[in-house]
Amino acid sequence: MVDAELLVACAVLAGATYLVRLAGVTLGQWGSFSEPADRTADTAIALVLAGVAATSTLYDGQLPADWQRIGGVLAGAAAAVLQLPLIVVLLTAGGTAGVLRLLS
Repeated sequence: MVDAELLVACAVLAGATYLVRLAGVTLGQWGSFSEPADRTADTAIALVLAGVAATSTLYDGQLPADWQRIGGVLAGAAAAVLQLPLIVVLLTAGGTAGVLRLLS
């Protein structure tokens, strides 16, 4: 049986997603934003994505993540900073985490 809290959370997330999409379409029809507003929006998006990535990296549910995962993410981040192809970044991150787990 699914908890009522989970159903409410899913409904709120679905509604918020729809409203964000609707706002994007509506605001896009009004024209373009000023350069400072565009930069602010780009920065806000990058910060939200960085926060999600950090949370996913450092925590596994309510517990801290294992050091092998963190090592894999750091190796993948280094490959991304070097602007390697996406497949190389993914294989680097996964391979590093796998080797670290094998060694421990």
